Order: sequence, then structure tokens, then C-alpha cells
Amino acid sequence: MKCVNHPDRAALGYCSRCGKALCSECLVRLSAGNFCETCANPSAAARPRRAIPWWLIVLAAAVLFSLLRVVIH
Repeated sequence: MKCVNHPDRAALGYCSRCGKALCSECLVRLSAGNFCETCANPSAAARPRRAIPWWLIVLAAAVLFSLLRVVIH
């Protein structure tokens, strides 16, 4: 098995969370097991928050749709 990030290198282990094959450079050893960089630092891969809440976008779209229906008819 080859490393996911370095196809020219043999994998020494797998990520305990996502199962990716990893070489010695990519393998992060923690007390809970072996992890890839992404799974070892979940806050680094966290999804950025939107500036506008989803419910406000849905509400604005509903209002806009209602106004368009009134204008068209």
C-alpha cells in the first residue's frame, strides 16, 4: 500500500479516523492512535461559519418569491 499524499512511498500505517494510508512523514502518532494531519487537528479543517445565518437567507428568499408572485400576477 502506498501513502495517499506521497505515492512513491510505502505506507506505514492508517489513520484511525478516516482510514487513509500514510507514510512516516504523514503519520501523526497520538495517544489515541495514528492519524492523518487533518484528523489529528479537526479545528484546522473546520468549516468556516457564514456571516449570515441560514434561516435569514431562507426567509429573504421566501419574501422575494412572494413579492415576485404579486408582481407577476
